[in-house]
Amino acid sequence: MKLVICIDEELGYSFNHRRLSRDKNIRLHMMKGIRTRGGKLFMNQYSERSLLKDEGVLTPQERAERLKNPAKPGAEFLKDAQRENGWAFVENEDVTPYLPDVDEMIVYRWNRRYLSDLRLPEGVYEPFTVQYTESLSGSSHERVGFVRYIRKGAYEE
Repeated sequence: MKLVICIDEELGYSFNHRRLSRDKNIRLHMMKGIRTRGGKLFMNQYSERSLLKDEGVLTPQERAERLKNPAKPGAEFLKDAQRENGWAFVENEDVTPYLPDVDEMIVYRWNRRYLSDLRLPEGVYEPFTVQYTESLSGSSHERVGFVRYIRKGAYEE
């Protein structure tokens, strides 16, 4: 499974029951990366509603497919992403039980601290190695860090 998540400096990804990922430039970057790398994107209804509102983030075909086959409520999408080795875009569900099955993490990191409702656990990066980093310009934040983590040994032959 591949995890896509937006976090703050304290590993928080939901603050005051609001999303950190509400940045159109970041969503465009995320979707471009998923299209390039291939695979199915899973998310819950909360995330899908927001993604559908962002004009130009989804292709017309992606939008039509999402409307035809809407996302499930709650955390069920994590089980589907796990089963199909897909991309799981997580904003407001506890991802901790699924972390052992994550082979890759795409992390968008805001250089801010928020009062978080949900956080990644301390030590979350220990089984991973950094494969790629980049600094992005967000629409809501001047700079957003982008890091691609790969589980150590996950892609070795």
